[in-house]
Amino acid sequence: MSTESMIQDMELAEETLPKKLSSQRSRRYLCLSLFSFLLVAGATTLFCLLHFGVIGPQREEMYQNGLPSINPLAHTLELRSSSQMASDKPVAHVVADQRVQEQLQWLSRRANALLANGMELIDNHLVVPSNGLYLVYSQVLFKGRGCSSFLVLTHTVGRFATSYPEKVNLLSAIKSPCQKEIPEGPELKPWYEPIYLGGVFQLEKGDRLSAEVNLPQYLDFAEAGQVYFGIIAL
Repeated sequence: MSTESMIQDMELAEETLPKKLSSQRSRRYLCLSLFSFLLVAGATTLFCLLHFGVIGPQREEMYQNGLPSINPLAHTLELRSSSQMASDKPVAHVVADQRVQEQLQWLSRRANALLANGMELIDNHLVVPSNGLYLVYSQVLFKGRGCSSFLVLTHTVGRFATSYPEKVNLLSAIKSPCQKEIPEGPELKPWYEPIYLGGVFQLEKGDRLSAEVNLPQYLDFAEAGQVYFGIIAL
């Protein structure tokens, strides 16, 4: 081997050695960083589990100054459960019986109907289960064809209070689709008259509320959801 070849091999070895050392150092730093991250993550997880009482001594069993301490996580869940129970207020939404013609009969056991948290439907009346403010609402839809006479349509929501023996109207509305007499006939176009009522009232436990019309034979039961009656506690 010539002297020049030996010199070239030595120079090549000197260039390769720093690269190998640098690569080994990078791997060592990477392993050290990964180990440090896992150590910190494990310590943090262990601290959280101990803090919330998932492992180790339960905080409900530990006493400070003679009084038991409370698990923060369990206390939070308990507060959420209490708030949900407090929001369970009486509510009712009943719909008209489409099978009964020329009569307004309310039903609670139908799709989109509801009786909850003490509200009852008795003798076609909604019965209030507790004192408080309530949103009362109702809607009806009348339809007809022509007018043989001057026609007046009324819709009322009445209250039979436990503290007052007679019925009192809470809400009432009047509409007239026919301003003058028009002979009825198949060539005449049909008319439609919706009436919506709604208001907020202070009601008492045991009050009975009704929603009525003066001419049920003109009610339109063609589609579900057109005639309804409801109460919501506020």
